[in-house]
Amino acid sequence: MKILITSIVDLKKVAPNRLHHFIKYLSRNHDISVICINDWWRAQQVDTSKYYESFKKIIDHVDIHYITNKRISPIKQEFLAPVLLELPNDDFDVILNYNTLVSGYYVAKKLGLPMIYDLADDLPEMIANSPQIPKLVRFFGKWWGKTMLKKNVAISKKITGISYTLRDDYSIPSEKFELIPNGVDTKLFKRTKTDLKQKLGLEDYFVLGYVGVLREWVDLTPVYQAIKDLENVKILIVGEEGGLEKNKKLVKEYGIEDKVIFAGTVPYTEVPQYISAMDVCLIPFKPNAISQNAVPLKLFEYMACEKPVISTELSGVKAVAGDRVIYASNKEEYREKILELYKDEELRTKLGKEGRKFIKENYDWVKIVKKMEEILLTVR
Repeated sequence: MKILITSIVDLKKVAPNRLHHFIKYLSRNHDISVICINDWWRAQQVDTSKYYESFKKIIDHVDIHYITNKRISPIKQEFLAPVLLELPNDDFDVILNYNTLVSGYYVAKKLGLPMIYDLADDLPEMIANSPQIPKLVRFFGKWWGKTMLKKNVAISKKITGISYTLRDDYSIPSEKFELIPNGVDTKLFKRTKTDLKQKLGLEDYFVLGYVGVLREWVDLTPVYQAIKDLENVKILIVGEEGGLEKNKKLVKEYGIEDKVIFAGTVPYTEVPQYISAMDVCLIPFKPNAISQNAVPLKLFEYMACEKPVISTELSGVKAVAGDRVIYASNKEEYREKILELYKDEELRTKLGKEGRKFIKENYDWVKIVKKMEEILLTVR
């Protein structure tokens, strides 16, 4: 089967995400071509080569077409796709539209091919809150996003998505919707023996950890406040994109420079070692309309490595993990939950082992992508 993927992310310049894993497994049995934005601006914020190296063997065997090679903003690229895009000349069987509003819709209409729409984020809300979009334009942008989402839903044979809440929020017909959750490679992500604690000078400390970008939806402030007066507790932050300097400034303001280690961006294959060096892992998202539906990959990666997780109380996370995750919303709650786990090694072990078992049984990428493959085969 020849699959044409239209993507809102640049596979070569973004941290490994849902689509990377789709392609990793689908490309074993099918020919994959991708149309995506050129995320040139991201390379100015972070060393994207470490992202690319992680999936280089897979990406290099995929035919990638950029909407344009011109240095215009990714948002404009997507909006102007019908004007900028030169369609690849091939006989495709099906389109998998990954989170685009314009390019996928345009390609499907132009080529007359059946389309699966994969809804991985709350796109209208992301437009309404994007720092890349002028504030005066955001309200119109949200309305436009909803309109384009409806158009994509209307022409799609199936809509796949990470949660039922996203389906319900945008009135997607139940008969068209298939739940395709996020997941994890449980062979890569597992508890690993590592000397990183020693190398980072953390062997005598209780280590809280965060892995991921430091974009506008991440808020470590209540965690910084919570650990200020806690002895033997440090934070290990793996990732830098978006708000590294802002977080370094906050750490300095709170006087906790000696308590926070910024490891920067590391190759994806090394992430399990860093998680294994942590005692408790964090999902400190700002609670808002965007994050409420989020089910981040880090949740599955943390749990696959047998780590207890403290998360902001997000409906998406609660729907997946329930009471397998501990929830905190402010500095007092973070302090309370951190101390609870610090004092109770048995609880940490219990949450870790049960979490790994739950994830391995239900959220391994092999099983998840198999279901996506079956959907693609039925609509081609």
